[in-house]
Amino acid sequence: MATFGDLKPNTYYLIQIDDESDIELVSVLLSTKETVLLRSYLPQAEDFFQYKDETVYKLVEEFDQETAEKFQSLYQEEATEVEQEYFKFEEDEEE
Repeated sequence: MATFGDLKPNTYYLIQIDDESDIELVSVLLSTKETVLLRSYLPQAEDFFQYKDETVYKLVEEFDQETAEKFQSLYQEEATEVEQEYFKFEEDEEE
């Protein structure tokens, strides 16, 4: 099984951290002696540390930059639509 220490910086992965978690898109931002700093991208960016010797429950897939950007763009478009609807709702309330 893969560990968090096996994940390479500047590479994107679809992983499942444990058997109860969702599959998420992550990349390694920083590696220290004992830990790695990961960024989870979906549905919103969130940074967190994991010990290098902890196992990844399931390493689903490794992505290149282009594929990761395609995934992110799907969520950015959706977020923009939701924001527009929210602001429209606020404008209607003010009138």
